[in-house]
Amino acid sequence: MGMDASVTGVPPAVLLLRIVLLLATAAVAGIGLLRPTVVSLPRSTFVIAWIAGAVTAVADVISLLWLDAHPAFAVGQLLLAVAVPATLRWRSPSAYLGFGLLVVLISEISLSHMGIEFLADTGYTVGVVAWLGLTLVTPSTGRLRPLALTLAVVLALAGVLQIAVSGVGFDRRLYDTGFGLALLAVALLPIVVTALTITLPVQRLYPVGALLVVVAYLAWAALGAIPRPADLPTPGVPLLGTASGAPVLVVPQRPGHNLVHLPGEAVVNGVRAVARPGMNGAWADIDLPPGRSTLQLSSGGKESTLSVDTGSGTARTVDPECANAALGGLIGGSRVALTSCPSDALSTGDAEAVHKLVDFLAARKISAITVVGDDSARSKAAAAAVRAAGIPVFDTEQPNSALVVVSGWSTAADELSKVAVEQTRKPTFINGIYLAPWLLTAPLLKSVVSSAIPLRFDPRDPQTLAYTVALANAFPGETGSIGGLDEWLAAQGQRSDPSVRLYASAQVDAMPMDNTMDGMEMAYPGQWVPNGTIVPISGPLS
Repeated sequence: MGMDASVTGVPPAVLLLRIVLLLATAAVAGIGLLRPTVVSLPRSTFVIAWIAGAVTAVADVISLLWLDAHPAFAVGQLLLAVAVPATLRWRSPSAYLGFGLLVVLISEISLSHMGIEFLADTGYTVGVVAWLGLTLVTPSTGRLRPLALTLAVVLALAGVLQIAVSGVGFDRRLYDTGFGLALLAVALLPIVVTALTITLPVQRLYPVGALLVVVAYLAWAALGAIPRPADLPTPGVPLLGTASGAPVLVVPQRPGHNLVHLPGEAVVNGVRAVARPGMNGAWADIDLPPGRSTLQLSSGGKESTLSVDTGSGTARTVDPECANAALGGLIGGSRVALTSCPSDALSTGDAEAVHKLVDFLAARKISAITVVGDDSARSKAAAAAVRAAGIPVFDTEQPNSALVVVSGWSTAADELSKVAVEQTRKPTFINGIYLAPWLLTAPLLKSVVSSAIPLRFDPRDPQTLAYTVALANAFPGETGSIGGLDEWLAAQGQRSDPSVRLYASAQVDAMPMDNTMDGMEMAYPGQWVPNGTIVPISGPLS
């Protein structure tokens, strides 16, 4: 059927068909492979082979007609499953056909897997097929006990490898989740079979061992239908979990004050998560105890929980910008503890962008600048850089000046909302509105008609669009930020272009186009400013 064992949410009927197909195919292949070990086969083995072959053929036809089965595998499997019982009177032909059926079975099961995962799937399939063959062919002597022991060990090792590649690891999820219990059955039952192979007499060994192997194989086949448990929360590492099918971000996941972010309004531990000006989604400030605890979430009439583990220590103060940056690292694959936030200091890249921005304004002979900052270390350093440019700087609004905002998100949202209102009444900041690079967020850029921002990357570049698309997939409704992009790139060992250009943002859906497909114009996904536009208005700033 070509179903990947890692897929979750498989319908019960499809899962049942998969299990029947795998067991029937394994039985036919095993009988064919082990046919050379006996001079003649009992009539019962012929009957079982024909029944298993017929079941395999019917299951393949159903897969071809109603499911997304690979035609080559399904047809090949069907033909071989019928050919094996038809040739059982001869040793060699049935063995070759049985081997071919085993190869087809391994191929369709492990086609999308590589490395250790492929090795585990192959080992498990070979072990089950050969053990069923030993049981159904029923060798008359005990000379195959060493082979049975080898197969049991191979199954046990393959089961342990299944745990290793499952992403669950050897932690409490092995015994408190359905997926983990199935993995335990996959690994432990072959170990029991190994012990029985050493102790049981031959006449009881094969049927008892086969029963346990079949149960283990059923558990292995069912793994594809059992949702994988989420990663265990790690104290101090921001947590991206799921509750009622929606993402939940918890930052910094330390004892004390934590910030919880969701796509929409909800109630978290009795605290209402609500929208904040200039930011996406909903936010709640909550206090968490040391160690393991559970968040109680209520949204749209649905109740759900999310496990957290804050460990010990004290939570550091975080804001939505810091949470968004942490989210970028998480979707990029980073799992490091949160030790700093973007507003803690003016980074080298942002300092360069601010310096080049004020140099650009000075070259345009801007008469004055109104600067808006806050009490963060980053904002103070950026404001000092603006004042050092030699242009007259005011801390209160001057309508004929240029507005330069170097604050954090919250202060910027308040300032820009006031400016948007004032611009409808009278000329305000006629020399333009300029935002610090870290204010590149869709809600802020769309709060005024137009603004300019110095960036050291192109928001239309495929590298940055890969980040915004991944972000939107992991957290619907969330838009990118420069802090999130930096963390996402760092998690993958990449960095953005160091050159700085000035970009203009406007509340106009210019529908940027991708002309790479035979001249066809197509809108790209993952825009930084949905229903708006951001385009370069300068070359690299010197």
